[in-house]
Amino acid sequence: MAPRLTLLAYATGGLLAATALGVLVYLVTSFFLMRAHVAPRTVGATLRELVRETFWVVLTQPLVPLYYLRGHAMGGDGPGDVVVFVHGYFQNRANFVGLARAIRQAHVGPMFGFNYPWVSRVEKNAERLADFVEKVCAASGREHVALVAHSLGGLVALEYLYSERGAKRVRRCVTIASPHAGIPWKGPILGAVGEQMRSGSEWLVDRAGRKIEIPALSIYSTHDNMVHPPATSQLASRGGHDLAVEGPGHLTILFDATVIDAVVDFLRAPAQASPSTGSRSA
Repeated sequence: MAPRLTLLAYATGGLLAATALGVLVYLVTSFFLMRAHVAPRTVGATLRELVRETFWVVLTQPLVPLYYLRGHAMGGDGPGDVVVFVHGYFQNRANFVGLARAIRQAHVGPMFGFNYPWVSRVEKNAERLADFVEKVCAASGREHVALVAHSLGGLVALEYLYSERGAKRVRRCVTIASPHAGIPWKGPILGAVGEQMRSGSEWLVDRAGRKIEIPALSIYSTHDNMVHPPATSQLASRGGHDLAVEGPGHLTILFDATVIDAVVDFLRAPAQASPSTGSRSA
């Protein structure tokens, strides 16, 4: 029995070491490649943000498998619209635990997390999001939703927003670190969604001129290690508003105090008209 336990301990330790090494390689490489697309900053600032990004990656990624099993409700007891979280590439709603906690404390909600197969094309996932919204609206007795999306989730959220069903349901939308104009990465990206996310893709170009008719806020980092340059996240030209935050990495931005406050304030702002009127504001 003892040799088996020893073998298991070695195997577990080896797996953890390999995982830690993989995370470190991914983060160091992404921070290095980012430099060509963002403004220069000090070595100290880069190292500080690298440590912060490592901390949040290590803390949140073990939760990802769990949040595929826990259902979709994320609490919240406010009187307003349903808040629906839309996660990014290779992730699920586990990444929104910090934002969800702050939104609960602000008595906004109820909140639900939408998990989807991120390898699929954006249009397919937008259809899945539309079905999910119908279910949570029926379950909560609310007519409208506010979308809070991260990374690829922002593309899914906007695609849904442009649809007939989305136009009737969505009252406001926040995207965080989303590549609305694509990413410059030339390497492989898993799934059919890969080519859609690349800068200059026909799919993104086709959507670049679409106007956003509801209150929309795009929050992005000046030094996002995955989504850059910063201008790729901007929505002002489409009718939205932009908020640049100095420094945080692609996952850290979800836990940044400035970002959390901005999201909560945006969600708490009174809606002045129904989505069905076509003249919504907040």
